[in-house]
Amino acid sequence: MDTSAELIAFSGQFRCLLRSIQHEWKKRMPSELSYTQFKLLFSLHREERLKVSELAESMGLTSGAITGVCDKLVAEGYVVRERATDDRRVVYVEMTPEGRGLVEQLLDTQSESISTLFMVLPEEDIQHLKRIFAKLLAHIDNLN
Repeated sequence: MDTSAELIAFSGQFRCLLRSIQHEWKKRMPSELSYTQFKLLFSLHREERLKVSELAESMGLTSGAITGVCDKLVAEGYVVRERATDDRRVVYVEMTPEGRGLVEQLLDTQSESISTLFMVLPEEDIQHLKRIFAKLLAHIDNLN
């Protein structure tokens, strides 16, 4: 088999793996919360408060898409938005205590799910995957 055929086959396997991981993830996710909403909350869980533009860049979405995701999270009481006092164009997003509690609860249940999926791999393989993915992501960033 030539290299390009192997890479195409690998790409298909990778997509199937991602779909399976997302399916398992959704089984444990509250029905009102999408994966994208969780990713936004998780970003805020690590950083406390971020600009809409920072969230958009880190999540690979447009600022408009982040606004739409935030609208739903604001309505649920999980985040609040605040305009910068020195520049009204800048909007900050911050998690509420309710949002923080939800993320902590989900991290507990989801870490169990993730562990179950990856427990078939030895630690050494997990470290190799992390290294390989970091290298691929860095290469993709350099292409843009």
